[in-house]
Formats: sequence, C-alpha cells, structure tokens
Amino acid sequence: MDTSYVCQAASPQRPNDDYVLATDRFVIVLDGATEPAGVDSGCVHDVPWLVAHLAANLASELVRQPHGALVDVLREGIAATMRDHAGECDLRNPDSPSSTVAILRCDVEAETDTKAKSVDYIVLGDSAIVIERGDGELLVAHDDRTAHLVDYSLAGVSRARNTEEGFWIASNRPDAAEKAVAGSLPLAEVTRAALMTDGITRLVERYGWSWLDVLERMDKCGAGQVVADVRAEELATPPGAYRGKAHDDVTAVLCRF
Repeated sequence: MDTSYVCQAASPQRPNDDYVLATDRFVIVLDGATEPAGVDSGCVHDVPWLVAHLAANLASELVRQPHGALVDVLREGIAATMRDHAGECDLRNPDSPSSTVAILRCDVEAETDTKAKSVDYIVLGDSAIVIERGDGELLVAHDDRTAHLVDYSLAGVSRARNTEEGFWIASNRPDAAEKAVAGSLPLAEVTRAALMTDGITRLVERYGWSWLDVLERMDKCGAGQVVADVRAEELATPPGAYRGKAHDDVTAVLCRF
C-alpha cells in the first residue's frame, strides 16, 4: 500500500486537532472535536493530547492484533486512551475530549507472508473512507449522523454525543466502537482509496463535488491540491452560508494498491 497525505490546521495561529499515523499496512486518521469556549470537559488534557494518545494506542492494537476485528481494535484503543488519563480527569463528563476515527488496513495471511489478502476499514464519527474497486464502483464508509441532529446548541450536542438518538465518537465509551461503520473487501478488488476528515468531505456535503471527484483530484493532483480546493471554496462562500466553522482542520490521505 502506497500512501501520501496532507494534514493541515485551519489556521497557523491554532493547534491542529487532526492527526494521521501511516505505515505500509495501515492508516489511522483522527479528527479531534475542538473544545467550545466555556465548556467544562472535566479533563486536564487538550484535544491534541487526545488524538496523539488515541492514535498511538490504536497503532499498538493494530500491531498486537494484526488480524483482529477492527471493532475490537477500536474498542481497546479507546479503553487504553481512557487509562492514559491516569485518574486525573472526570471521564463521566459527556463533554470529555473526543475524536472521529477512520482506519484502513491491509490484513496479511501470516507474519512471514507479505501478500495482503484483504482491505479492512472502520469509521466512527463524520470522517470518511472512499474505496474504489477494479470495476470502478465506489464503496463509501461515511457516518453522517451529526448532520441530522435535532439540536445543534452546545447543550444539544452534549446530550446527543454517544447516544442512539445522536451520534457516536471516540471519547469515554469503548462500546462506541460497536456503532462504527466497518467492513472488508478482498485486496484483489481494490485499486485505490482515500481517507478524509470532515474538513475535506465538505467538498461533497457543501460544494457539490462527488466522492469520485475528490478521489480523482487527489490521485491526479495530490492531496495538497484537494486541500487548496477546499480553501478556495471556503473563501468564495458568503459568511454564515453554512452551519459550523468557516474553515476547519483538513486531512486528506490517498492510498494506492
């Protein structure tokens, strides 16, 4: 698996809450939820701390369980990150720092066999994975439950987080892993794939692009060009035209097989 990516903060003046960890066998993409002003998270750590620890714990589980179900990997990664808080934080707080998760993995037959037999994926939260098959058909793993909330106030989002009526995300409930979008394809059927945070998916959700448009653009022009396309669309958009941030952290990853 050949991988290239760009991970960029919304502004040079603030930390990047996105995170990428990539190897020749797996890619992890995280999008930490920016802490709203005035909200008590019950945690002494910031969002960059969370995504760095979650990425490290997920990578550790992927190495320890090279053939394990990704739901189990995600569950254990969340649990391990909760332990990293070391009793310093109130993990009962519904506003505890959180992150989306997208993982793509090439599974292998055995440690001595470098031939990947399958491409496995899992998405928790509103990041996305787009996988192209050899026949040109696209598989899109994208959880858009955050786009259908009843109440987008701070209190409303807090009540909806990690509930059946709302949305699921990696934070203080390992069982959230069971709500993720997950699956597997034979490697022989896969030609390329893209992982992206919602800073990139807004090309589809706001600006009229198709998933194929994003994949083609990334493949032909590079992940950096897709980021530039997002920024150009954002700058051309009238203030207040869409709910949420005018500019967001962006992560775009291209994998070729």
